[in-house]
Amino acid sequence: MEGLNILLVEDSQDDADLILLQLAEAGMDVTGCRVATEEATRSALAEEKWDAVIADFNLPRFGAASALAVIQEMGIDLPFIVVSGFIGEEAAVGILKAGAHDFVAKSHLARLGPAIEREMREAAARREHRRAARELVESRRQLRELSSHLQSVREDERAHIARELHDQLGQMLTALKMDVAWVRGRSASAGEVVLDKLGDMATLIDQTIDSVRRISSDLRPVMLDDLGLRAALEWLVGDFRKRNEDVCCEILLALDDRPLEGRLATAVFRLVQECLTNVSRHAQASEVNVFAGSRDDGILVVVADNGRGLPEEPPRHGGYGLLGMRERVEVLGGTFTINSIPGGGVTVEATLPLPAEGSAP
Repeated sequence: MEGLNILLVEDSQDDADLILLQLAEAGMDVTGCRVATEEATRSALAEEKWDAVIADFNLPRFGAASALAVIQEMGIDLPFIVVSGFIGEEAAVGILKAGAHDFVAKSHLARLGPAIEREMREAAARREHRRAARELVESRRQLRELSSHLQSVREDERAHIARELHDQLGQMLTALKMDVAWVRGRSASAGEVVLDKLGDMATLIDQTIDSVRRISSDLRPVMLDDLGLRAALEWLVGDFRKRNEDVCCEILLALDDRPLEGRLATAVFRLVQECLTNVSRHAQASEVNVFAGSRDDGILVVVADNGRGLPEEPPRHGGYGLLGMRERVEVLGGTFTINSIPGGGVTVEATLPLPAEGSAP
């Protein structure tokens, strides 16, 4: 190990020289600087890079405990080794609990070299761990940004397709229905088979129009953009009631008149939509309650049913879509919780914060 720079908290130059000599005899290439006051310690730590700190415990004014406190206050992670001619067991345990990495008696300075080498390896491992942790945090941040972008792109594509279905295909089917009605009105003399066929065509067109409207609404309800979140949620619950006549679905909205940013309104709508889809497909519930209300800092959403609850072991594939709901909420900086009792239903609760001023829509 070469070129080590050691900071010595020591009031005796002779003791400092003895420590450096001991390290040199252990085959270590070291340079050192002695400090004896808090001011000098702070200045040395701020101005120079150190590989380790060796501090004498029994100094009358500025000893190991004070030096350790300074290092911790400055947020510096260095091997910190305490040396002393004499120290009681309780004091030694106390300084180690406070954060010192090792204690070496001056009568056993031969231990100092191996102790420094060991603590430097551990310090390097801690630095590597912190670096990996920072990279993980950054990676997760980038993934959240990517997820948010993909969700926005997906919603934009859904909105575009929904508009095309509603405006273009819907209009074409309506025109076709009118043409069939016109032909039927002028085919009184046609045979019964022809009239029946025209009737079947009219029925098929009606069914296709209904399917187009349903698909368009599933992709992106027009009223979410045109009339806002309240109307969209009321429509969503009404549609659920039509499709699930055996389930009592109640909705309570306590939304104020603040206009909601597009991503936030979409997230609330999709969350309730996914919850109701889960109730319809999996819950075997007879009741479900939907709540959405404004708070000073955002929106609170609660969807609770009295169904069979979540399985003890979630399905390996597919399932309740909980991961997607959680991701949608957390990517906006919100919180997502789910409580389930076997046979006692599921309660999904999410809080979504209002976007910061000046944030992108």
